Amino acid sequence: MKHIIRKILKEEFKTSNLKNGKSLVASQWAEDFIKGHEKLRLTAYDIGDNHITIGYGHAELKSTTKLVANKTKITKEKADQYFKSDYEEAYSCINRLFKQWESIGIDIPLNQNMFDVLTSLSFNSGCNTVRQSSFIQQLKIGEYQKAGEQIKTHGLVDGFGGLSTRRNKESQHFLS
Repeated sequence: MKHIIRKILKEEFKTSNLKNGKSLVASQWAEDFIKGHEKLRLTAYDIGDNHITIGYGHAELKSTTKLVANKTKITKEKADQYFKSDYEEAYSCINRLFKQWESIGIDIPLNQNMFDVLTSLSFNSGCNTVRQSSFIQQLKIGEYQKAGEQIKTHGLVDGFGGLSTRRNKESQHFLS
């Protein structure tokens, strides 16, 4: 079965650089993509999602944060520190998911583009949201094309129009 999935993926995505997601690290593309979409903001803000956000999309729950919207300010260096920590957590989440899958006999190989997109999605919507998503369930059974297509609608909410553009770019990158 593993051989068949690898063969199909190689044919479909024209790559021989397939690896288990437990051992991959997000690339420069992922970092640049995330920073480009999150945009640097040195003053905390509230977009109405029950979080206060600052830096490159660093979000903390309103009920537990010390960040105050429109008042808390940070330096670029602090924003970079937040980003590094959040970024590492995002790709570590994906590594852990693949380790768990491997422990139950599921071996779904990925290319770097796929891993980078999973990292971006984890960074943006959170580890648990990605783990419970419909696209990850499709990926888990080796339905790469369906997973890539479902990324387009992951987490879309009215009032967050830019998210649709981001999801379309993530889908394209995942499937390339």
